[in-house]
Amino acid sequence: MSSSVLVLLASIHALALISPGPDFAVVTRLSIVSGRRTGLLAAAGVASAIGIYVLVCAGGLSVVLQALPGLSAMLSVVGALYLGWLGIQCLRSKGELPEAQADARGGRAFMTGLFTNLLNPKAMLYFGSILSQVLQPGLSLGDLALVWLLLVGESLLWFGLVALMFSSPRVLGWLRTRLVWLDRAVGVVLLGMAAKVAASARG
Repeated sequence: MSSSVLVLLASIHALALISPGPDFAVVTRLSIVSGRRTGLLAAAGVASAIGIYVLVCAGGLSVVLQALPGLSAMLSVVGALYLGWLGIQCLRSKGELPEAQADARGGRAFMTGLFTNLLNPKAMLYFGSILSQVLQPGLSLGDLALVWLLLVGESLLWFGLVALMFSSPRVLGWLRTRLVWLDRAVGVVLLGMAAKVAASARG
């Protein structure tokens, strides 16, 4: 695989990463509410999901989506329900900072990041359309490993930086009295995304 293809792939993925979405909202909130370690674990969960998508895409995700058009709609419904559930949890939050529970929630944070990305229909369509042009069946093992490391590493770097920024003492000090409103805002954003995903499933 040529360096120009890798640069193009990294650029496309960077643009997809920095565009606000469920992954950003979840990593941000967990970093603020439960601390840096929890936020980094959520970031690792998102990156792991992207790694799974890379492997599935290399195995022919676009072919599966074309052969089973109902699969995309079904996953959209599941994703909408999951995003809606996350949004409701945010709206029910009292805006507290339970630092003492941060370590206990580490495993849950990883799984939250993992499933937020896996159940995001946009991620599925992103990998099944744009990246499937590069990640085609028959890609050499060396090229696949290189692409996997590039995309997973890029994802972990970005969301790790998000977790570090939103768990810093200065940011937490500013947000401590405003956390309940941040939770409400994140909840509304997630519910809006859930409604949009559900609408696309019906369409």
